[in-house]
Amino acid sequence: MKRIISILMAAALMLSLVPAVFAEETAPEATYIASNGFALQYVEPVYYENGEGEPTIGVTLLGVIEIDGKYFRDSNNNKELDPFEDWRLPVEERAADLVSKLSIEQRIGLLGNQMMASPGTTKASDSYNEDGTVKVGALISMDGARNSVWMMLANENRSGVTRNTSDIESGALWNNTTNMIAEMDAVMTGTPFVPYYSISNPQKVINIPGSQGVAAAVMGDVANGGDYSLVERYAELDRKIWYARGLDGMYGPQIDLITDPRWPRDNGTYTEVPEVNAGIAAALVRGYKDGQGQGSVSLTIKHFPGDGAALNGFESHNKYGEWRVYATEGSLEKYQLVGFQAAIDAGLTGIMPSYSRPNAALSAPQSYRGVELEVEEIANAYNVPVIGTLLYDLMGFKGYINDDSGVINGGKNFGAEDMTIPERYAAVINAGSDTGADGGAPTGTNGIDYPALWEAYNNGLINEDALYRATLNRVSTFIAQGEYENPYRDAKAGAALEAELQDEIAAMSYELHHKSVVLMKNHGNVLPLTNTSLKVYVESYTANGSNDTTVENLEALFEKAGFTIVKKASEADIAFLDVAPGGIRQGMPYMAVLDLVEDLEVPEYNTNLPITEAKTGEMTTVTTLADVDRIAKTAETVHANGGIVVASIAIGNPWILSNLEPYCDALIGSFSSSQEAQMDVLTGAYNPTGKLPITMVSCAAVIATVETDIDGVVYDICVSPNDVPGYDKDQYISEEVLAQSPSGSYAYQDADGNFYRAWFGLSY
Repeated sequence: MKRIISILMAAALMLSLVPAVFAEETAPEATYIASNGFALQYVEPVYYENGEGEPTIGVTLLGVIEIDGKYFRDSNNNKELDPFEDWRLPVEERAADLVSKLSIEQRIGLLGNQMMASPGTTKASDSYNEDGTVKVGALISMDGARNSVWMMLANENRSGVTRNTSDIESGALWNNTTNMIAEMDAVMTGTPFVPYYSISNPQKVINIPGSQGVAAAVMGDVANGGDYSLVERYAELDRKIWYARGLDGMYGPQIDLITDPRWPRDNGTYTEVPEVNAGIAAALVRGYKDGQGQGSVSLTIKHFPGDGAALNGFESHNKYGEWRVYATEGSLEKYQLVGFQAAIDAGLTGIMPSYSRPNAALSAPQSYRGVELEVEEIANAYNVPVIGTLLYDLMGFKGYINDDSGVINGGKNFGAEDMTIPERYAAVINAGSDTGADGGAPTGTNGIDYPALWEAYNNGLINEDALYRATLNRVSTFIAQGEYENPYRDAKAGAALEAELQDEIAAMSYELHHKSVVLMKNHGNVLPLTNTSLKVYVESYTANGSNDTTVENLEALFEKAGFTIVKKASEADIAFLDVAPGGIRQGMPYMAVLDLVEDLEVPEYNTNLPITEAKTGEMTTVTTLADVDRIAKTAETVHANGGIVVASIAIGNPWILSNLEPYCDALIGSFSSSQEAQMDVLTGAYNPTGKLPITMVSCAAVIATVETDIDGVVYDICVSPNDVPGYDKDQYISEEVLAQSPSGSYAYQDADGNFYRAWFGLSY
């Protein structure tokens, strides 16, 4: 606290100085541009351009060294060009020099990311005073321990997670203000500057479909002889916006392979096809220019080594979902790790381990590149075989590891419950984690329990080599991204860029939405709908009942296309059913249901207990689609008219379609695909190319669970393996189980004989 007050008092007393130029005696033929002093008011960054292909230097309060016409940032204000300041040197050499100059306080500070570090305003119009000066107090404040600036000064913290979406100009001003204060801290304390690093979870700054929709779109390209350039082009465009907004890193994207159909996070990842996952992951790394110089955005891909192999879909945010199971020998290498390896090979900067932990009793032997993997039943952030052996040694990862929030004191410390908080911090760092935050940390710490971290260090619990590795990995990212040359953004230029990119953004949105729509069924070639003299009746189905807004919007789109809307199925030539099932979510007190059903009684679970103890003995009611029986009645009515039934199914998990598909003449799959894109497919304005990124489940029998005694512990074991993608499950399912499936397979088969496996999709 005293340190903070002294810094602020000194800063308040100092006036901003005009940069001066004078000879630097210790650097022959060097010119020095002096520090700009200290200021609590906003200081506009000053930029110094080097040659083409060389980094721009940006400063507010620090000095700049000029040697032979080249500019270098004096990040410790000692008027000498230190190796870590010399952008001509390799990143490894610069990082090692910087680590040697950082104080232990700075190194401990780098171990944490603030959970909440968002600008106070998200609009440029709210970021300026009437005289045009920046309203610093609107962007940041000093009135709370959860504030980023307070944490920066109190604990040498230099990174946090932005939880809101700013426009480009206000985001750039926020970034500039935090880095200006970081410079002020360096000047006042005489320590090397460490940039403020803004992170965000994935944000849809460009309107695109869900992750599975992106996979559906690019799979259509690949199936038609193309490649993954669509994903790379999207990432390049998104990167420009993120960077201009002052965002340096992404907590994502999520590339867990989809192998358990019930997992609630299936809808947040891309596909069940390993080679597609690999193609997408590598394209994302390339498109965001992951950690490669100024203008890049670093990715922290998650959740290693793939949380999709969850026991019966139970999610690891809760205790009952703590186990990740590899029941199939070799599945880790064959399926789960393919996408992660592709990202690493493409130059991935960061990885986030999953919350879950491996289960030895439920798993078959796993190896990677000929090395059998030891099973340690502890959460992956603590897990030496997973991080040290597998990720670093066998897969060749050279970036940083960012553990997920909650693994220390947030209830996700599976297998480490008996450790003290300092012991947990030490354990994750010693195992290979470099930085992180904790949602359950004490009030006022913003997710980082620094007293516990210091206790771990002072008591010798943190291995010195591990701490060196963590610091080195962290600062290597900052240096590789050019943050040591210029952490600032040009707010006005960013705002102009946003306007300039609007046409490109709109075109990208159009392409991805349209390509994401999958034509699954077209019996009798009833699509496209070209006869606009026909009358259309629209119904909406969700887990909570009809969505009137959806109906109104769809009716308007049909009318715009030239059709006549009717309000009764008995008057319709075409019934269009918009079907958006629900009921699958994190923390649900039951095993996810994939049937389209209403008021189904299923066993209840206590989410905070181990899975073997979680069944309460009570039953609970689940609805995935309200009024589902109405589908058959509507179909009967319209078919009696000689009309047709067309439906759209919103796919996040692989729903069992037996209560929908048989009643439909045509069926399209959507993945948060826009209604406009769906309408263009229905009317033939766009010929569908999308392919299913996941396999739709045939029936409940192929995902049933059986109570099984394993080493004296009773588990519910699924008759189809949790760790194998849907398209490949048949070979691991018994003939007796497959005989119960209407399709004779794990995959759903429609009335026309088509199997809804990954890669399936029709065109006109």
